[in-house]
Parts: sequence; C-alpha cells; structure tokens
Amino acid sequence: MQTSDNIQTSFKPSSKPGNIVQVISYLLILLWVYAAASKLIDYDTSRAQMLNQIFSKSIANVLVWAVPFTELLAGSLLIFLKTRLAGLYASLLLLISFTIYIGLVMNNVFGRIPCSCGGVLNKMTWEQHLTFNLAFMLLTSTAILFSAHLKEGGFMGKE
Repeated sequence: MQTSDNIQTSFKPSSKPGNIVQVISYLLILLWVYAAASKLIDYDTSRAQMLNQIFSKSIANVLVWAVPFTELLAGSLLIFLKTRLAGLYASLLLLISFTIYIGLVMNNVFGRIPCSCGGVLNKMTWEQHLTFNLAFMLLTSTAILFSAHLKEGGFMGKE
C-alpha cells in the first residue's frame, strides 16, 4: 500500500516549458480539426474553390481531399506525446505553405484571388490572415524549440 508521501513523489510536476508545448499543441489541434472539418462539411464549396486554383483539375481533385486529410493527420500527431514533435513539424510545414500562398495572393502573383478560406477565417482580410498564420508559426516554432530542450533531458538543465 502506498502512503501519501510515496504518491506525491511518484508524480513529477509538469514543467512550464512542457505546459507551454501542451497548450500550443491543443491550439494547433483545434485549428487543424476546425480547418479540416469546415472543408469537409462544406465539400462542394471547398471543391469549387480548389478547382479555381492555378493548377490542373486533376491536382485540384486530389488536393480537395489531401489538404483536410493532412490537417487531420497533423492534429492527430499532436495528441500523443510520442508523435507530438512530428505533429509540430507537420503543423509548421502546413503553416509555412499556407503563409506562402497568402503572400503570393497578396502580391497578386496569380492575377486574381483563386481561393478563400472557409469558416471563421473567411471573415479575415488577407493581412489579418497573414498575421494569424505568422502568430501560429511563432507559437509552433516555440513549441518545437521547447520540445527539443525537454527531449534532451530537461529545459535549461533544470529537469
């Protein structure tokens, strides 16, 4: 039978960097599940927007499923500690890709606006969306750095 002293010492208190990584991971899970769900729930609109892109119809037909699947995959990887770092890297890659796309649209590279985001993000201007993505890129990068330090045996040698 364990005493209260044994129970207390058997649980290591969470670290602040660990808590930060966890909160950022939860925010990213919400982002990816919401983004994927809005695309899948309003599939016809998502497909029409994807077909309005600058690439071929066959690529658009693949991406209409691949993008939400990838978002759900990134969100799923973030759930488990063993796959969280991979999920953070996948999230950063998605955010970088979407941010580059926004930058191209804002610089009129396509000569038109080929797509808009669904759901709440649809209400944002391109500038607001760029700021939103950059903020999430910063959060994700922070979580990756903290995760790397935690994986090396502790943050700043304290753990």
